[in-house]
Amino acid sequence: MPPLLPPLPKIEGDVDLVLDVYTHPSLRFGNPPLNDDYGDTDRLAELGAVVLELAVTFHYYSRKPMLTAQQIMEKKRLALSDDNLSLWLEAYGLRHKLRFAPEERDSLNQPKFQEIRRFFHTYVGALHIRNGMATIQDWISRLIDPDSEPLPIYTGPSPAVGAPQQAWNSPPPSQPPSSPPPLPPNSSPSTGASAPSLVSLALVNQTAAQRGVAVTYTAEQVGQAHMPTWTVKCLMNGQEQGRGVAKSQKLAKEEAARQAWTRMQW
Repeated sequence: MPPLLPPLPKIEGDVDLVLDVYTHPSLRFGNPPLNDDYGDTDRLAELGAVVLELAVTFHYYSRKPMLTAQQIMEKKRLALSDDNLSLWLEAYGLRHKLRFAPEERDSLNQPKFQEIRRFFHTYVGALHIRNGMATIQDWISRLIDPDSEPLPIYTGPSPAVGAPQQAWNSPPPSQPPSSPPPLPPNSSPSTGASAPSLVSLALVNQTAAQRGVAVTYTAEQVGQAHMPTWTVKCLMNGQEQGRGVAKSQKLAKEEAARQAWTRMQW
């Protein structure tokens, strides 16, 4: 890998998501049902295309001295060119990890490789829902500008004129996020109305990334195959901060994330 390329962020999440990202539609048969969590790779690719363009646009929008709108558009066009995408895919080894049917080989090697572009968008979309925008912005900014400084990521409503700007930035390095005490052995976080229902899994993961907190999930299934019960734990920096129990892994994971949000006092 060229020394100027930043490390490729790894997608945090379950194995099924990662396998879907690396599987070309030519290997899928029929019309499989949408995944309860993220739908399918078409949805991820659509999301990733917009997120990638946003990250590049915001990078050049934040440059000093300011660039004109026309200059931003031109730099964005160059940054997202086929040549650049081909370079990144080869450097990270992503192109060779994509699994596809043999008859698709020629289309994936064409100069205007729309399928490869779609694959990159799918990766970015999956990265967004699992790791959050802060991870993507830092990665893309350093990818198109190796000397880039970390950019402030918008995390809330615009503050009033004269008010502090913390809502627009991650917490300062000199003020590391406080962590609640670890749970006692064999205990679980409190459940109930304290876990806000409007807090989404993506919001929890994004906020954790912005605050420098590593998030992982563990899942266990008990019961019969047609009537399972899932228990998912949300770990923040290795400590259990939320636990969800439900009839589907998705619902249990969302509940665990909401509990962790409340316990971390976010």
